[in-house]
Amino acid sequence: MFQGYYDLASNMITQNRNMNIISNNISNVSTPGYKEDRLIESTFREEMIYRYDQFGKTQVGTVSRMNIADERVTDYSEGGLRETGGALDVALTGNGFFVVQTDNGVVYTRNGSFNLDDQRYLVLPGIGRVQGTNGPIQLTTDEVAIDTQGNITTEDGLQNFGRLQVVDFADYTQLTKITGGVFQAAAAPQASNATVSQRYTEYSNVNMAEQMTRMMSGQRVLQGSAQILKIYDQLTGKIVTLGAAT
Repeated sequence: MFQGYYDLASNMITQNRNMNIISNNISNVSTPGYKEDRLIESTFREEMIYRYDQFGKTQVGTVSRMNIADERVTDYSEGGLRETGGALDVALTGNGFFVVQTDNGVVYTRNGSFNLDDQRYLVLPGIGRVQGTNGPIQLTTDEVAIDTQGNITTEDGLQNFGRLQVVDFADYTQLTKITGGVFQAAAAPQASNATVSQRYTEYSNVNMAEQMTRMMSGQRVLQGSAQILKIYDQLTGKIVTLGAAT
């Protein structure tokens, strides 16, 4: 019986983590370039089950114990493109990330909803300055043209401001999400063949209907575990009471 306490408690902890991930996905459903996270569940260990009868001890099989959170994985599949009309909005088609310099180092993102700071540098608001192939990009106007290779010029093409730095990674498991659709990397980036589209941003790849279904399923599991845990507690109380009476 007491093993059940560990099994149920671990399942509740795992489901709480799962609900946090789902809630974060839902809250970022409108964040350009956001990539959905999923919780991969596993079991802590397997135990051998035996049956005892008049013939002795018989092996029945194995049972998994303690549902736990194994790892958090990110789905890097592309979202669709949404037309915004903003001259500083850009989206990527194909594998790749924009490069942004923050106070704590370089990060990578698919979020191309850019703006200008007070010094007219191209920035991802709240994150940092967008990097070009030759460093941060400073504009004299926000009326610009951006071609499919990421080259930024005035609309008449007479002044060139630089080229957006777009990179990719051979192994996406080396990326760690730090906030929204922003990642840090433990490996060096490589060249990307992604195409840049001006006046568009990329939708997040979160499926709202799927997330709501997963949330309802997780809530049922969480509630069921809590109810069974309450029954275990009541049974334990009766055992203690009966034991004291005898």
